[in-house]
Amino acid sequence: MTWGGWPEDKPEEYTPRLIDLQFELAGSTIPADNAQMLCDALLGVLPWLGEDPGSGIQHLKGAATNSGDTVLNINRRTRLFMRVPKTRVDDMQRLIGEQLDLGGHALRIGSFKTRDFSPFANIYAHFIDTGSATEEQFVQDVMRELDSRFQLRCGFICGKQQTLQSASGPLFGHSLMLHDVPPHKSLQLQDEGLGRNRLLGCGIFIPHKSIAPVMPAIL
Repeated sequence: MTWGGWPEDKPEEYTPRLIDLQFELAGSTIPADNAQMLCDALLGVLPWLGEDPGSGIQHLKGAATNSGDTVLNINRRTRLFMRVPKTRVDDMQRLIGEQLDLGGHALRIGSFKTRDFSPFANIYAHFIDTGSATEEQFVQDVMRELDSRFQLRCGFICGKQQTLQSASGPLFGHSLMLHDVPPHKSLQLQDEGLGRNRLLGCGIFIPHKSIAPVMPAIL
């Protein structure tokens, strides 16, 4: 999806408030639908996460198992990615050594590294939740929020509808690829996110060097 004839973007600066943290993990398996469990477990250790609208927890991924679609394998390369205010980095030390219980699956948190945002022209979010149930409404929501909140008109590719379980019921959303994004807007979008439910992994953008590897997966 693209707009036509949007105004030329002038070079501007943006200083992110947040930063990415990458935690080492120890465990064997996790529930496939783990977003709400992971959120609840982390809030139990760091309750202030729920007080900051920008803080986010990226989807925890794993490999398929013989248990069907309900359980995933993890290994020593699996990482937990979180996005928090830079002023809270020292507070994140509290997580190191904690053992989380995700529906009976134990997950121990190890040390972490920090990573600043990169102002790539192409950024991707695995799941965007705008509150709309249809793709047509979702696209309108995205265009409206980009235009009014970020003053941005760029190209984007919307993926197939997905469902995410939450404490309040199922959430319906889509993956989203934005391309031709000016550097300062890229940083702002990574910093602020799009849509709702950041602690469930929604609306969290990460940079991509090219849209080519993503297009077959989300078209």
